[in-house]
Amino acid sequence: MRRTSFGSGRGRRLAVAGAGFAGHQVAEALVPVLLGVVIDRAIGRNDPGALLGLLAALGALFGALILCWRTGSRLTTGVYVYGEHDLRLLTADRVLHPRGAAGRRPPGEVLTVATSDASNVSGVSWLIAEQGAALAGLLTASLSLFLISWQLATVVLAATAVQLAALQLLSGPLESRVYAEQREAARAGALATDFTAGFRVLKGFGAEGTAALRYREASRSSMRAALRRVRSLAGLTALNSAASGAFLAGIALLAAWHALEGRLTVGEFVTAVGLAQVVAGPMETLGFFGASVAAKRGSAHRLAELLAEPYAVRETPPGHQVSEPTPLFALRHGTVTITARAGELIGVRATGATAEELSALAACRRAPEPGQYTVGVPVPMTVPMTGTHADNSKWPGPLPSRDAAGLSPDDVRRTVHAPPHSAAVFTGTVAENLVTESTPCATAIAASGLDDVLTHLPDGLGSQVGEGGRFLSGGQRQRLLLARALHQPQPVLVLHEPTTSVDTVTEDRIARALRGHADRAIVLITTSPTLLSACDRVYDLTREPVAVETAR
Repeated sequence: MRRTSFGSGRGRRLAVAGAGFAGHQVAEALVPVLLGVVIDRAIGRNDPGALLGLLAALGALFGALILCWRTGSRLTTGVYVYGEHDLRLLTADRVLHPRGAAGRRPPGEVLTVATSDASNVSGVSWLIAEQGAALAGLLTASLSLFLISWQLATVVLAATAVQLAALQLLSGPLESRVYAEQREAARAGALATDFTAGFRVLKGFGAEGTAALRYREASRSSMRAALRRVRSLAGLTALNSAASGAFLAGIALLAAWHALEGRLTVGEFVTAVGLAQVVAGPMETLGFFGASVAAKRGSAHRLAELLAEPYAVRETPPGHQVSEPTPLFALRHGTVTITARAGELIGVRATGATAEELSALAACRRAPEPGQYTVGVPVPMTVPMTGTHADNSKWPGPLPSRDAAGLSPDDVRRTVHAPPHSAAVFTGTVAENLVTESTPCATAIAASGLDDVLTHLPDGLGSQVGEGGRFLSGGQRQRLLLARALHQPQPVLVLHEPTTSVDTVTEDRIARALRGHADRAIVLITTSPTLLSACDRVYDLTREPVAVETAR
């Protein structure tokens, strides 16, 4: 994360930004010093020439102050924004990694980590720049006070040390409360995402009230966690401000006492009081260092947890392969091996967890055991995963069989496309949901029954489907997803219950259309009698022992 936040030259830019902010603080500390000089050497001596020269110097000092602040603010903002962007990309890369993740995180939690937590962690750039500037301002003011009165300078340094130590001790609980707040917010976001996606199902079951109650409880828990964090932060801020105010009053009283005793001139007294006011800001910033770090560490901890999530699929073992030149697809379940060759339509009757497991193994969303799953892969494995069904003509005839346990998920997915049953429909047009760069294939559209859907849409392939496909019915969405799968170029297509939401007439049409793909193997994991009756071979995993039936 450190390389992501400060890579690409951003570390150098942050150093320049810190120097800019430090210059701004130093210039602010020098303003009361210069004012004191004006009082003692120009006004006190009634010297117009000295007054004009010192006023010009004061104007130049203000100009440098503004320039330094603009430089620091502009560069630090750039480092922060680009660092946040890179952290979000890093999070997205981990979530979308081909080897998957061993644990399942709700979408709302991932969204919170990729937005709020990434923003907090990237904000360390502001923390570094501002803390460095506050330290520079404090040292400049302390040195200036030392030249006037060593007692004043000693009080400043001692008070700063005490304030920093006290607030550092008190800021400990804030880190855990930030972590808890983000965790509860992620939980509420996950429920909102799930309920929104499944609103039609909830409404069908009449469960809107229960869903609203669950979300209300999660939202209130998130609110309570946020209030605990805000109360801690408010308490630390109040304590920090009170300490800074007491320090300012003490410096002013000490300077006034020295002036009454004649140890300070009028100009030096003005300088001392002005420096006391200047020092209050850096002291408050430095005093809040512990709380700021605690808040960012809570978010960094959550982000690190996501990035360190173990992979679901093991790394490719070196030299592990099977050289048998047979089926494109062979997946062992128990004592039976499901095989498929080019031109075959294979049925697998399976339900519940068994069906989910087979689909996940076929797509390498779950790690296969050695020898459990073999696929035919091209040599070398460089065939791009783009194009339409027609691109399958680029594949050579028989492909050498390789053990999927010895391949990366990307290598397996060059041969096998196995979308999840609950695949997403994206916001955009029908055509944009099918292909990105080429023209949709009419054969795939007809085979999926999507051509009938297009006749009922206002703009055909150019019709908007809405967020998550909300403009489409359940059957229309399922036909769109089937058409998308048929557009993929892989020679093996594994479909999990592709017709559960379509009517029987459409399902029969789809079953007949899925036959006769000479250049690819299609495996249907389903309990639909209509689909299974069209298959060349059916593996019935619902029976014991497993039965293998020839449908025709």
